[in-house]
Amino acid sequence: MDLKYNVRVVTGNFVTSATLDSIFITLVGTEGESPKTALDNWGVDFYVGAVSDYKVSCQRDLGEIVLLRLHKQIKLALIPTSWYCSCITVTSPKGVAYHFPCYQWMEGRGSLELREGTAKTPAMDTLPLLKEFRIKEVEKRQCDYKWKIWNKGIPQCLNVSSMIELENQTTFSFVKGALFVKRAVGKTIELKLRGYSDSKRSWGNLEDIKKVFWFSKSDTSKYVTEHWKEDAFFGYQFLNGLNPKMLRKCTKIPPNFPVTQEMVAKSLGDNTTLEKELKKGNIFIVDYQLLEDVPVGLINGRHQYIAAPLCLLYLSPRNHLMPLAIQLSQMPGPLSPIFLPSDHEWDWLLAKTWVRNADFHAHQAVAHLLQTHLLAEVFAMATIRQLPMCHPLYKLLIPHMRYTFHINTLARESLISKGGIFDQYTAVGYEGLVEVLQRGTRALTLTSLCLPDDLEARGVSSLPHYYYKEDGLKLWAAMESFVSGIVNLYYPNNHSVQEDCELQKWMEEVFEKGFLAQESSGISSSFTSVQELKKFLTMVIYTVSVQHSAVNSGQFDFGAWMPNFPSSMRKPPLATKGTANAEIYKDTIPEINITCSILSTLWLLSAPTGDAVRLGNYPEEHFTEEAPKKLIVAFREELKRISREIEQRNKSLPNMGGPVLCGYNYLNPPEVENSVSI
Repeated sequence: MDLKYNVRVVTGNFVTSATLDSIFITLVGTEGESPKTALDNWGVDFYVGAVSDYKVSCQRDLGEIVLLRLHKQIKLALIPTSWYCSCITVTSPKGVAYHFPCYQWMEGRGSLELREGTAKTPAMDTLPLLKEFRIKEVEKRQCDYKWKIWNKGIPQCLNVSSMIELENQTTFSFVKGALFVKRAVGKTIELKLRGYSDSKRSWGNLEDIKKVFWFSKSDTSKYVTEHWKEDAFFGYQFLNGLNPKMLRKCTKIPPNFPVTQEMVAKSLGDNTTLEKELKKGNIFIVDYQLLEDVPVGLINGRHQYIAAPLCLLYLSPRNHLMPLAIQLSQMPGPLSPIFLPSDHEWDWLLAKTWVRNADFHAHQAVAHLLQTHLLAEVFAMATIRQLPMCHPLYKLLIPHMRYTFHINTLARESLISKGGIFDQYTAVGYEGLVEVLQRGTRALTLTSLCLPDDLEARGVSSLPHYYYKEDGLKLWAAMESFVSGIVNLYYPNNHSVQEDCELQKWMEEVFEKGFLAQESSGISSSFTSVQELKKFLTMVIYTVSVQHSAVNSGQFDFGAWMPNFPSSMRKPPLATKGTANAEIYKDTIPEINITCSILSTLWLLSAPTGDAVRLGNYPEEHFTEEAPKKLIVAFREELKRISREIEQRNKSLPNMGGPVLCGYNYLNPPEVENSVSI
């Protein structure tokens, strides 16, 4: 008598998921295999979002179903179609359900093998068939996904040279891709029609900058436009702006930044001194040494300039972070004066604008590109190359790698390439960008990537109104709890971590390809304990989701008013006080066409995406067991609680005084994407 196995097949719900081709299945159990069976209920079976049941007949019991094979044959030679299979469930005649997560494309004619979805480390597999399967799966991926050196001294990346080389598995969905192209083309046409994008002149009137993106403005961009000159807002951006990790506590004035009590007495007031405030821990510093002597490029045929400023700030009795002094080079001297709030209006404003220009480059190259995008690609490569689909950490990490290869390949093609947007429209150009990335890579440390450790190292843990810190710590704790729960399910002790050869190869590859085997990073090439593993995995997920949101989402908000975030400076830093005026200021900041090009880019890169998956949401169910599913639900509930706290805090901010904008929302979980996808 034939035994009937029920097979439920779920087709993806993307616009292009469906196929007209023929699909066959073979079930593989511990006691034998089923015949190759066509999945055909007449009519179109595999339409978008289809959930279809089929029967597979066998002469005998197959035992536990451990593998299945899918075979795809082209039905109509002229119209071969790809098929996106979400998942398959096989139910035995005894009612036992076996789950097979897939979430992969099948293209043209070919076969795909899937193993049953229970998460297992190598030590948990006892069947020789499954042991061999996981080895072959990883070997195939290592052939398909190879490393390359984009530039020496920088984290390595996927070895493709253009978008057309990417596999279907890694590219934008139809919806996201279409929206991305539409926005990019739309902005270019709009600016050309207004006559802005071709003009190489200086802005005749700063107020005219408002006209460039008059309808794309946000509450935050409007606030920036109105308050950009204010010292309190200048200081606020080091806490809650695009680059909230530059600020450090200053306990001693550096010898190359000789700020004296006489210089800052007016700013500090009569009741205190610089020495007293240093001892109290109320003095902070921002140092852009990273940019010293970086090569610069040409824009519109003109030589550009870059500074490596130092900026001293003071936490006032009203808890506002106020700038005290700015030096525009790393070497003090007669040609490098220290600018003060008491200086002439245009001197002080231009000095602050030089700092904002330095922050543009430090942010774009290091905080954004290196520390989120490039590291995210390293984590994704190591995950795909070293962990089979059944590995619990593959299941944990893969949702956080969505679209990363696509966006980074796109960046290397048109954004950070020679002749790309950075090369054409920023002061450092391509050569300078590479130099800054190399310096940033040499300075990478585990401490700087782990939020709690980074805050302590910089001495800023107790700073008030530091919403990036407050929200980030809550999300770090929630993520750490979630990751710890997952790890505890599969790694009962340190030995279980040490003996996981796949995990150790994953870490070795991350260390060598991402951190370039630099021992100074504080990162090891292997894991020795459960605690080490938990911390590192928390950092990985935090980096590609929360930290990326912090440095990416507000780019247009803070950069739409170009003088607050200029990409280039056309005149050298001031060498003498009392020489700046409105005309010199306008002739120093970017001209009209460069403003338009950079603002178009910032708008495109920070606009909401078409099909974002938000933090805590896992529409692809890679975990099939109940225990990890419960942890995901608990994680999602904790994120909802944090979101309510953030929204309540933001409502109260207008009553607190100071530069509070309309609230800090970049780390509100519904605004955070699971991965670096834009």
